[in-house]
Amino acid sequence: MLASGARGREFESRHSDQNKKHSDDFLTVLFLFSVLTYNFNILRMMEMFMDAIIDWMLSPKPYLCVATVLFSLIAWAMIRRFVRKVFGKTDKQSGALSIILNIIKYFFIILCVLLILQINGIDVTSAVAGLGIASVIIGLALQDALKDIIMGVNIISEEFFRIGDVIKVDNHVGRVTSMSLKSTRIVNAEEGYEVRICNRNIDRVFRYNDVLFVDIPLAYDESPEKIRAVFDDIVKEITTWKDVKKVEFLGLQEFQDSSIAYRLRVMVPPTKRADTKRRTLQTVDEHFRKNGITIPFPQLDVHTDKQ
Repeated sequence: MLASGARGREFESRHSDQNKKHSDDFLTVLFLFSVLTYNFNILRMMEMFMDAIIDWMLSPKPYLCVATVLFSLIAWAMIRRFVRKVFGKTDKQSGALSIILNIIKYFFIILCVLLILQINGIDVTSAVAGLGIASVIIGLALQDALKDIIMGVNIISEEFFRIGDVIKVDNHVGRVTSMSLKSTRIVNAEEGYEVRICNRNIDRVFRYNDVLFVDIPLAYDESPEKIRAVFDDIVKEITTWKDVKKVEFLGLQEFQDSSIAYRLRVMVPPTKRADTKRRTLQTVDEHFRKNGITIPFPQLDVHTDKQ
Protein backbone atom coordinates (compact mmCIF):
# COMPACT_ATOMS: atom_id res chain seq x y z
CA MET A 1 0.00 0.00 0.00
CA LEU A 2 2.86 2.35 0.67
CA ALA A 3 4.28 1.61 -2.76
CA SER A 4 0.99 2.26 -4.47
CA GLY A 5 0.61 5.59 -2.58
CA ALA A 6 4.09 6.65 -3.63
CA ARG A 7 3.31 5.75 -7.23
CA GLY A 8 0.10 7.81 -7.05
CA ARG A 9 1.88 10.89 -5.76
CA GLU A 10 4.56 10.51 -8.47
CA PHE A 11 1.85 10.29 -11.12
CA GLU A 12 0.13 13.43 -9.79
CA SER A 13 3.48 15.30 -9.79
CA ARG A 14 4.21 14.31 -13.36
CA HIS A 15 0.71 15.31 -14.42
CA SER A 16 1.10 18.72 -12.74
CA ASP A 17 4.48 19.34 -14.43
CA GLN A 18 3.01 18.43 -17.78
CA ASN A 19 0.09 20.86 -17.27
CA LYS A 20 2.49 23.66 -16.26
CA LYS A 21 4.67 22.97 -19.30
CA HIS A 22 1.64 23.10 -21.58
CA SER A 23 0.53 26.36 -19.98
CA ASP A 24 3.97 27.95 -20.48
CA ASP A 25 4.01 26.80 -24.09
CA PHE A 26 0.60 28.35 -24.67
CA LEU A 27 1.67 31.70 -23.16
CA THR A 28 4.80 31.68 -25.29
CA VAL A 29 2.81 31.03 -28.44
CA LEU A 30 0.32 33.75 -27.46
CA PHE A 31 3.13 36.25 -26.86
CA LEU A 32 4.77 35.43 -30.20
CA PHE A 33 1.43 35.76 -31.95
CA SER A 34 0.85 39.19 -30.34
CA VAL A 35 4.30 40.38 -31.37
CA LEU A 36 3.83 39.17 -34.92
CA THR A 37 0.39 40.79 -35.10
CA TYR A 38 1.76 44.09 -33.73
CA ASN A 39 4.64 44.07 -36.18
CA PHE A 40 2.27 43.19 -39.00
CA ASN A 41 0.03 46.14 -38.07
CA ILE A 42 3.02 48.48 -37.98
CA LEU A 43 4.17 47.22 -41.38
CA ARG A 44 0.61 47.64 -42.66
CA MET A 45 0.45 51.23 -41.36
CA MET A 46 3.86 52.04 -42.81
CA GLU A 47 2.81 50.58 -46.14
CA MET A 48 -0.40 52.65 -46.09
CA PHE A 49 1.58 55.75 -45.14
CA MET A 50 4.07 55.20 -47.97
CA ASP A 51 1.23 54.61 -50.40
CA ALA A 52 -0.38 57.87 -49.28
CA ILE A 53 2.90 59.74 -49.75
CA ILE A 54 3.42 58.23 -53.21
CA ASP A 55 -0.17 59.05 -54.19
CA TRP A 56 0.32 62.63 -52.95
CA MET A 57 3.60 63.02 -54.84
CA LEU A 58 2.04 61.68 -58.06
CA SER A 59 -0.90 64.08 -57.73
CA PRO A 60 -0.81 67.80 -58.71
CA LYS A 61 -0.87 68.85 -55.03
CA PRO A 62 2.90 69.12 -54.41
CA TYR A 63 3.32 71.16 -57.59
CA LEU A 64 0.51 73.47 -56.53
CA CYS A 65 2.10 73.87 -53.08
CA VAL A 66 5.49 74.72 -54.59
CA ALA A 67 3.83 77.14 -57.03
CA THR A 68 2.00 78.81 -54.13
CA VAL A 69 5.23 79.28 -52.18
CA LEU A 70 7.08 80.61 -55.24
CA PHE A 71 4.24 82.98 -56.09
CA SER A 72 4.17 84.28 -52.50
CA LEU A 73 7.93 84.85 -52.49
CA ILE A 74 7.82 86.69 -55.83
CA ALA A 75 4.86 88.82 -54.72
CA TRP A 76 6.60 89.58 -51.40
CA ALA A 77 9.81 90.62 -53.17
CA MET A 78 7.94 92.90 -55.59
CA ILE A 79 5.85 94.55 -52.87
CA ARG A 80 8.92 94.99 -50.63
CA ARG A 81 10.79 96.68 -53.47
CA PHE A 82 7.81 98.92 -54.20
CA VAL A 83 7.37 99.93 -50.55
CA ARG A 84 11.07 100.70 -50.17
CA LYS A 85 10.99 102.80 -53.31
CA VAL A 86 7.97 104.76 -52.06
CA PHE A 87 9.22 105.35 -48.51
CA GLY A 88 12.91 105.68 -49.30
CA LYS A 89 15.81 104.34 -47.27
CA THR A 90 16.67 107.25 -45.01
CA ASP A 91 17.20 106.66 -41.30
CA LYS A 92 14.22 108.77 -40.35
CA GLN A 93 11.82 106.71 -42.47
CA SER A 94 13.25 103.26 -41.80
CA GLY A 95 11.15 102.83 -38.63
CA ALA A 96 7.83 103.10 -40.48
CA LEU A 97 9.29 101.11 -43.36
CA SER A 98 10.31 98.14 -41.18
CA ILE A 99 6.89 98.02 -39.47
CA ILE A 100 5.00 98.09 -42.77
CA LEU A 101 7.23 95.38 -44.23
CA ASN A 102 6.74 93.17 -41.16
CA ILE A 103 2.95 93.46 -41.42
CA ILE A 104 3.04 92.56 -45.13
CA LYS A 105 5.43 89.65 -44.50
CA TYR A 106 3.24 88.06 -41.82
CA PHE A 107 0.18 88.54 -44.03
CA PHE A 108 1.84 86.60 -46.86
CA ILE A 109 2.95 83.83 -44.49
CA ILE A 110 -0.58 83.31 -43.13
CA LEU A 111 -2.09 83.47 -46.63
CA CYS A 112 0.44 80.95 -47.99
CA VAL A 113 -0.23 78.49 -45.14
CA LEU A 114 -4.01 78.72 -45.63
CA LEU A 115 -3.70 78.12 -49.38
CA ILE A 116 -1.46 75.08 -48.86
CA LEU A 117 -3.95 73.64 -46.36
CA GLN A 118 -6.79 74.23 -48.82
CA ILE A 119 -4.85 72.52 -51.62
CA ASN A 120 -4.32 69.43 -49.45
CA GLY A 121 -8.02 69.09 -48.69
CA ILE A 122 -8.04 70.57 -45.19
CA ASP A 123 -11.11 72.63 -44.35
CA VAL A 124 -9.80 76.18 -44.02
CA THR A 125 -13.08 77.64 -42.76
CA SER A 126 -12.95 75.57 -39.59
CA ALA A 127 -9.27 76.46 -39.21
CA VAL A 128 -10.11 80.15 -39.56
CA ALA A 129 -12.90 79.80 -36.99
CA GLY A 130 -10.52 78.02 -34.63
CA LEU A 131 -7.94 80.69 -35.30
CA GLY A 132 -10.48 83.34 -34.29
CA ILE A 133 -11.16 81.60 -30.97
CA ALA A 134 -7.46 81.09 -30.41
CA SER A 135 -6.80 84.75 -31.19
CA VAL A 136 -9.25 85.79 -28.46
CA ILE A 137 -7.50 83.55 -25.92
CA ILE A 138 -4.07 84.74 -27.04
CA GLY A 139 -5.25 88.34 -26.92
CA LEU A 140 -6.28 87.98 -23.29
CA ALA A 141 -2.98 86.32 -22.44
CA LEU A 142 -0.87 88.84 -24.34
CA GLN A 143 -2.46 92.11 -23.35
CA ASP A 144 0.87 93.87 -22.77
CA ALA A 145 2.17 92.80 -26.17
CA LEU A 146 -1.00 94.12 -27.82
CA LYS A 147 -0.61 97.42 -25.97
CA ASP A 148 2.95 97.63 -27.28
CA ILE A 149 1.76 97.03 -30.84
CA ILE A 150 -1.06 99.58 -30.60
CA MET A 151 1.26 102.21 -29.18
CA GLY A 152 3.86 101.36 -31.83
CA VAL A 153 1.30 102.06 -34.54
CA ASN A 154 0.40 105.35 -32.84
CA ILE A 155 4.06 106.37 -32.62
CA ILE A 156 4.49 105.80 -36.35
CA SER A 157 1.19 107.31 -37.49
CA GLU A 158 1.39 110.38 -35.23
CA GLU A 159 5.16 110.77 -35.81
CA PHE A 160 6.09 110.98 -32.14
CA PHE A 161 9.67 110.47 -33.25
CA ARG A 162 11.71 108.75 -35.93
CA ILE A 163 14.94 106.82 -36.15
CA GLY A 164 17.80 109.29 -35.78
CA ASP A 165 15.92 111.69 -33.49
CA VAL A 166 17.27 112.57 -30.07
CA ILE A 167 14.50 112.15 -27.51
CA LYS A 168 13.91 112.07 -23.79
CA VAL A 169 11.62 109.41 -22.28
CA ASP A 170 11.34 109.59 -18.50
CA ASN A 171 14.97 109.91 -17.36
CA HIS A 172 16.50 108.44 -20.53
CA VAL A 173 17.99 110.72 -23.16
CA GLY A 174 19.52 109.44 -26.36
CA ARG A 175 19.33 108.84 -30.08
CA VAL A 176 16.70 106.49 -31.46
CA THR A 177 18.55 103.71 -33.28
CA SER A 178 15.72 101.26 -33.91
CA MET A 179 12.00 100.97 -33.41
CA SER A 180 9.45 98.24 -33.92
CA LEU A 181 5.85 97.53 -33.07
CA LYS A 182 6.89 96.33 -29.61
CA SER A 183 9.81 98.44 -28.44
CA THR A 184 12.12 101.38 -29.10
CA ARG A 185 15.88 101.36 -28.57
CA ILE A 186 17.68 104.51 -27.40
CA VAL A 187 21.47 104.90 -27.31
CA ASN A 188 23.04 107.47 -24.99
CA ALA A 189 26.55 108.01 -26.35
CA GLU A 190 27.34 110.58 -23.67
CA GLU A 191 26.96 108.16 -20.75
CA GLY A 192 27.70 105.03 -22.76
CA TYR A 193 24.54 102.95 -22.49
CA GLU A 194 21.55 101.84 -24.54
CA VAL A 195 18.06 101.11 -23.32
CA ARG A 196 15.11 99.35 -24.95
CA ILE A 197 11.74 100.75 -23.87
CA CYS A 198 8.43 98.96 -24.38
CA ASN A 199 6.13 101.11 -26.49
CA ARG A 200 3.31 100.89 -23.95
CA ASN A 201 5.52 102.82 -21.48
CA ILE A 202 6.03 105.72 -23.89
CA ASP A 203 3.29 108.19 -23.11
CA ARG A 204 5.31 111.42 -22.92
CA VAL A 205 8.22 112.15 -25.25
CA PHE A 206 10.54 115.16 -25.52
CA ARG A 207 12.12 115.43 -28.97
CA TYR A 208 15.15 117.72 -29.20
CA ASN A 209 15.49 120.11 -32.14
CA ASP A 210 18.46 122.12 -33.45
CA VAL A 211 18.26 124.80 -30.75
CA LEU A 212 20.70 124.68 -27.83
CA PHE A 213 20.52 127.29 -25.06
CA VAL A 214 23.56 127.92 -22.86
CA ASP A 215 23.11 130.16 -19.79
CA ILE A 216 26.18 131.86 -18.31
CA PRO A 217 25.99 133.40 -14.79
CA LEU A 218 27.93 136.64 -14.18
CA ALA A 219 28.34 138.96 -11.24
CA TYR A 220 26.09 141.98 -10.78
CA ASP A 221 29.02 144.42 -10.76
CA GLU A 222 30.34 143.41 -14.20
CA SER A 223 30.05 146.09 -16.90
CA PRO A 224 27.30 145.32 -19.48
CA GLU A 225 29.42 146.87 -22.27
CA LYS A 226 32.40 144.68 -21.42
CA ILE A 227 30.20 141.61 -21.21
CA ARG A 228 28.71 142.26 -24.66
CA ALA A 229 32.13 142.81 -26.21
CA VAL A 230 33.44 139.55 -24.77
CA PHE A 231 30.36 137.62 -25.92
CA ASP A 232 30.74 139.07 -29.43
CA ASP A 233 34.21 137.49 -29.59
CA ILE A 234 32.81 134.23 -28.24
CA VAL A 235 30.05 134.20 -30.89
CA LYS A 236 32.59 134.80 -33.67
CA GLU A 237 34.70 131.85 -32.55
CA ILE A 238 31.78 129.45 -32.11
CA THR A 239 30.41 130.35 -35.54
CA THR A 240 33.53 128.87 -37.17
CA TRP A 241 32.87 125.39 -35.75
CA LYS A 242 31.94 122.67 -38.21
CA ASP A 243 28.57 121.53 -36.89
CA VAL A 244 27.28 124.94 -35.76
CA LYS A 245 24.74 126.57 -38.07
CA LYS A 246 24.19 129.84 -36.22
CA VAL A 247 25.07 131.48 -32.88
CA GLU A 248 23.30 134.40 -31.19
CA PHE A 249 23.92 136.29 -27.98
CA LEU A 250 20.43 136.89 -26.59
CA GLY A 251 21.56 139.04 -23.67
CA LEU A 252 20.23 139.06 -20.13
CA GLN A 253 18.07 136.05 -19.33
CA GLU A 254 17.38 136.07 -15.57
CA PHE A 255 18.19 137.80 -12.31
CA GLN A 256 19.38 135.17 -9.87
CA ASP A 257 20.22 135.29 -6.16
CA SER A 258 23.90 136.09 -6.57
CA SER A 259 24.33 136.52 -10.34
CA ILE A 260 22.82 137.60 -13.63
CA ALA A 261 22.29 134.86 -16.25
CA TYR A 262 23.16 135.69 -19.87
CA ARG A 263 22.03 133.39 -22.66
CA LEU A 264 23.58 132.08 -25.87
CA ARG A 265 21.50 130.36 -28.55
CA VAL A 266 23.41 127.85 -30.65
CA MET A 267 21.90 126.12 -33.68
CA VAL A 268 23.41 122.62 -33.81
CA PRO A 269 22.16 119.12 -34.73
CA PRO A 270 20.65 117.28 -31.74
CA THR A 271 23.28 114.55 -31.93
CA LYS A 272 25.98 117.17 -31.34
CA ARG A 273 24.34 118.93 -28.38
CA ALA A 274 26.55 117.49 -25.65
CA ASP A 275 29.85 118.08 -27.46
CA THR A 276 28.84 121.58 -28.55
CA LYS A 277 27.73 122.59 -25.06
CA ARG A 278 30.99 121.29 -23.58
CA ARG A 279 33.10 123.21 -26.12
CA THR A 280 30.97 126.35 -25.64
CA LEU A 281 31.49 126.37 -21.88
CA GLN A 282 35.21 125.81 -22.35
CA THR A 283 35.42 128.70 -24.84
CA VAL A 284 33.47 131.00 -22.50
CA ASP A 285 35.81 130.14 -19.62
CA GLU A 286 38.90 130.89 -21.73
CA HIS A 287 37.57 134.29 -22.85
CA PHE A 288 36.47 135.21 -19.33
CA ARG A 289 39.89 134.38 -17.89
CA LYS A 290 41.55 136.38 -20.64
CA ASN A 291 39.40 139.45 -19.91
CA GLY A 292 39.45 139.16 -16.11
CA ILE A 293 35.80 138.20 -15.73
CA THR A 294 34.95 135.81 -12.92
CA ILE A 295 31.92 133.60 -12.57
CA PRO A 296 30.28 134.10 -9.16
CA PHE A 297 29.62 131.23 -6.81
CA PRO A 298 27.44 131.06 -3.70
CA GLN A 299 29.11 132.31 -0.52
CA LEU A 300 27.97 132.06 3.07
CA ASP A 301 28.74 134.84 5.54
CA VAL A 302 28.54 133.87 9.20
CA HIS A 303 28.02 136.68 11.76
CA THR A 304 28.52 136.08 15.43
CA ASP A 305 27.55 138.32 18.31
CA LYS A 306 30.43 139.20 20.64
CA GLN A 307 29.46 139.37 24.28
